[in-house]
Amino acid sequence: MKCPSCAGRTYVVNTTPQVGGIRRQRRCRNCGQSHHSGEVWLAALPQAQKGVYTHEEAAAIKRQRVDARRKNEDRRDDDAS
Repeated sequence: MKCPSCAGRTYVVNTTPQVGGIRRQRRCRNCGQSHHSGEVWLAALPQAQKGVYTHEEAAAIKRQRVDARRKNEDRRDDDAS
């Protein structure tokens, strides 16, 4: 992580566990200033909803995009010759 003051590299001095994450005290290698950073665990966040499409529908949409791209490439090749 970079120091907010001088953009130098920092190292961890102290780690404190908190509810849903970790708070770390960091010290800069260049200027020696101390800063804190927070880390939030993803398990504490609400879960994302399931996808809109089924696996088969997503595959069909992908095929349509690939077919359209190939048609455009073929058209460009015909125009170039």
